[in-house]
Amino acid sequence: MKIHLRQAILLILPFLLLCATSQAAGQVLDTAAARSLLSNRLWLLKPASSPDPYFWSWKSDGSVCVRFEEKSAKCDDTGRWKLDHGRVCYDLTWWGESLGFRSACFRIVAHDKGRYEAIEDNGVTAFEFTVAR
Repeated sequence: MKIHLRQAILLILPFLLLCATSQAAGQVLDTAAARSLLSNRLWLLKPASSPDPYFWSWKSDGSVCVRFEEKSAKCDDTGRWKLDHGRVCYDLTWWGESLGFRSACFRIVAHDKGRYEAIEDNGVTAFEFTVAR
């Protein structure tokens, strides 16, 4: 499989984001609130280290689609998600495997102005996002 420079940067980005600890002052969402933020929603992640965004499409049937750069392009990777006592857990087919992020769980913290953080159980911010639709 050929990996382009942008995709390589996107593979490294989650690791770099995980190195920064969270100073979350927002509200941790419960299971019901997290489900409404996931079901048939599109998340926009704009990495600080890349000018190009990437998108996560969460479907109510438990499927997830990851796209690099274009929100309506073909999925660059797909997988499954579920909620476990307020924690979002996903399992993708290949994305992030080399860095140990192919599967992960996190809680969602809501901030003002429609900003959110994905916080791992150890308190580390996995990534920040907004809901595009």
